[in-house]
Amino acid sequence: MAYDTSAWQNFFIVTGGAAAALAGLLFVAMSLHAKRIMGNRFFSSRAVGTLTSLASQLLISGAALIPGQPLFLFGVEVEAAALFFVALLTLQVLTRGPEAPSVAARWTHRLMETVGGTIWLVLFNVAGVSLLLRVGGGLYLLAAVMFFMFAWNIYIAWILITEVSE
Repeated sequence: MAYDTSAWQNFFIVTGGAAAALAGLLFVAMSLHAKRIMGNRFFSSRAVGTLTSLASQLLISGAALIPGQPLFLFGVEVEAAALFFVALLTLQVLTRGPEAPSVAARWTHRLMETVGGTIWLVLFNVAGVSLLLRVGGGLYLLAAVMFFMFAWNIYIAWILITEVSE
């Protein structure tokens, strides 16, 4: 079952729907503070990253539901998404800028984001490689990544809202 997407249809239907719902709620919440978010490079970068992450969960869930798609191709799609986030998060770190609010400047917050982001990126890339090579946890590992992504996105969205309100 670790490499049979048809056995995981219900899981991907649920994760795709949840990702779409959370992205919609986050979009509405951010639109209430659109000027402040778009006027600050740090906030806009965080908002784009969170929405992009939720969109990737939706797209990965949809890709898993494509009938007859070879597992290798699905693994390529997962790995492409994982590598995209390595590039996006690297760019965000390099262009952080001085606009970061006091909450984001605290060492505990930075440590939490660094550790959480690193765990997520490593697991995401390992899941993609696992699907490509049919070695390791396969879809079980991807499921863990999806759950971690949901928790991480909720955390980052909450931090964004509290930072903007500060």
